[in-house]
Amino acid sequence: MALPPHAQEWFERAEIDYIGPFVKAWAAFNAWYRHASGQTQERAMLNFATRDNNSRLRRRVLPLLQDNNITADAERLKQAICDLQLQLEEIHWEVTPKGRPERVSLREVCIEPKHLQNEQLDRSGQRYRAQKIQGGQIEVSVVTINSGTVKFQHVQQQYDPPSVYGLPDFTNNLSVPQQTRLRNFYDGCNPRPMVDLVQGDGPQLQVSTMHFQCTNEDLLAGVVETLYAMRNALLHGEVEPDEQVLACFEPAYKIVTCFLRSMS
Repeated sequence: MALPPHAQEWFERAEIDYIGPFVKAWAAFNAWYRHASGQTQERAMLNFATRDNNSRLRRRVLPLLQDNNITADAERLKQAICDLQLQLEEIHWEVTPKGRPERVSLREVCIEPKHLQNEQLDRSGQRYRAQKIQGGQIEVSVVTINSGTVKFQHVQQQYDPPSVYGLPDFTNNLSVPQQTRLRNFYDGCNPRPMVDLVQGDGPQLQVSTMHFQCTNEDLLAGVVETLYAMRNALLHGEVEPDEQVLACFEPAYKIVTCFLRSMS
């Protein structure tokens, strides 16, 4: 028999919403890494949390992510990470951290963001350069070193390699070897290079029922970056009221609380 209307309403309200607890847990985590790092920029704070040898998070959590650690704390954290990735694999959730769409997933995560400022490569008498200019735009150029002749130059609002390689001047003004060098150079300037921690080229790491191909250090960095992307999506209004998206915040909350308990 179907539930009466008032019973159905109470049943719907009985569902647990993990967004609030996640935000509060992240606020505690944020307060820790802000204080512990002594940094003023968010990126430097996150890098300290996941990469610095003095980070309490690294000292306490990396052992929990080792294959041979079967303690209750380790199993609890691994299960939450596994649950999060399994939830994310059921959907295609995209966010736009730098104006470009990125999927929220440990299969496509940036664990080592770069700061593109003034990159340069000299090869075979040509200078390949990518630099930030006034207004935050990126100027890409190829200049003959001896004569100063500009063989190629393009300014773009944000990092977008395909649009550079599709320009007529790229094909008409550069030889094939020069095109290849510029491609390799500019691809390497990517401020947000993506890695696949599930089917990457790293060592096998068992995380509950999932197999990852990465080190425990990269997994920790990837998890923190994924949680950070989820937190930003909430604050920037990028989260749709989709049940599958909202379900991701339960394991996310559990991961952050595991971090906090391990450091307490």
